Amino acid sequence: MSELTPEIVPRLAPGCRLNATGGAEDLLLIPEGALRLKGPGRAIVELCDGVRSLRAIVDELHQRFPSEEVVRIETEVLSFLTRLRDRGVLEAI
Repeated sequence: MSELTPEIVPRLAPGCRLNATGGAEDLLLIPEGALRLKGPGRAIVELCDGVRSLRAIVDELHQRFPSEEVVRIETEVLSFLTRLRDRGVLEAI
């Protein structure tokens, strides 16, 4: 599959959604079951709204977590979203 670039606009694939907030744990509900989200996983997935570009998502996360280096945020977001895309959970438009 192709590399994710800063210009892509990610969104959840049809049939995928986040569980309601306030539950015991953060889950990404997918047709085959559920994926447990750890750390900033929920925040990243919430920003994949089909409107924000990958660059805008990284910028937003840097605003939320200013003590983290932008390069580290970008690397981790790219890795996380690539894994979701490879599982068919994420579409890049």
